[in-house]
Amino acid sequence: MKKILIITDSLGLPRVLPEVINDEQCWTYRLADQYSKYCRFRIVSVPGMDTNQLVSLVADYYKVIKADLVVVQVGIVDCYPRAIKKSELSLLLRMPRFLSELIHRWVKRNYSWLISKRGIRYVKSEQFSSNLVKLQESFPDSKFLVVPIAPPSMAYIKKNPLILGAIKEYNDLLASTFPSGFLAECYAGTSDDIFLSDNHHLNGLGNELVYTAVKEALSFEDADNEIWEII
Repeated sequence: MKKILIITDSLGLPRVLPEVINDEQCWTYRLADQYSKYCRFRIVSVPGMDTNQLVSLVADYYKVIKADLVVVQVGIVDCYPRAIKKSELSLLLRMPRFLSELIHRWVKRNYSWLISKRGIRYVKSEQFSSNLVKLQESFPDSKFLVVPIAPPSMAYIKKNPLILGAIKEYNDLLASTFPSGFLAECYAGTSDDIFLSDNHHLNGLGNELVYTAVKEALSFEDADNEIWEII
């Protein structure tokens, strides 16, 4: 029986806030239910995970999973342009509340200027690319399917004007590392209606699109012209 490993950040999880996405809507669980007669599933979803954390977790734990197929949905945590660094955020959390709230309000007022001026990303593009190669090398006998980072909504772009270019850059890196497995048409023709009100997590329609794209790709032809089929 084939084995499929699915690795995601919080986009692969059901959630309560800002609106409910239950397990029946979530693409990861729907896929596992659909193909449970044909394959064994291992699902790993880590909220807030970037690819630095991913390669560490893979090295310590997940690489022992001998999967026929690895499905990956990561990247938005890595590429999102930030106003403050992780270390600065940690410092803010240790400050007296009145002071941290004062700084928070200042950051919020100057958010667009700060992200443009500071150029902070949790994982720079060079490291992101290196991490993808390490991920690929950790599963040398596995095929890969890669879910693109979803195109940003207009509200997301208004809040963070650098996000559109960042997503394109990191999607290009995903596509170049996994040329035969990158699901380029996953979000084709979509607009703002695939997100929850936080403009980041996928709503029911967004989950449906990912589910459909992965499902349709589960039968494909590899470089050796061998057909790999689940059903």
